[in-house]
Amino acid sequence: MSARCERYGLKLALIALLTLASGCGFQPRGVIEVAEQLKTLYLLGDERSAIYQTVERSFESSGVVLVNTPEQAPYRINLIGVQHQRRSASLNERAKTQEYELRSFLSYEIQDSMGAILVKPTQIYTERTYSYDENSVNAKEAEEALLRQEMRINLAQQLVRRYLKLAEIYSR
Repeated sequence: MSARCERYGLKLALIALLTLASGCGFQPRGVIEVAEQLKTLYLLGDERSAIYQTVERSFESSGVVLVNTPEQAPYRINLIGVQHQRRSASLNERAKTQEYELRSFLSYEIQDSMGAILVKPTQIYTERTYSYDENSVNAKEAEEALLRQEMRINLAQQLVRRYLKLAEIYSR
């Protein structure tokens, strides 16, 4: 078989696979259909905080428009607070920390436009573990900062998914 025929067959197989995947409702992770009633949201929290800015970007990239006043939106999310923890996960033979476990918690609540609480104060969390080397402290601090950023993104995505589930709950 010629190379040209092989490429043609490969392209044809790829098109068939994509057609099959789209027919079953497959969507890449992160692509979420936004119900009409959820497309506008008021986000309340410390606008200067890293978690607020990450949540804001996540909602906007999901197609949710964030408005400036609560009267403009049918729902509002109150970012109550964020907590970070770091603890030793394991020790080496000299009883020094070999691995750290990082945890981040985000507390929030969701209200409707009248101020009625739809989702009472709830906490979501994420965790990561990384190895620690006392000989490369600067590199490990940079790694921890990168992990914290990844964890903020994870928390924000969890919050977006939970918010978008409201359409399923309140459309029944």
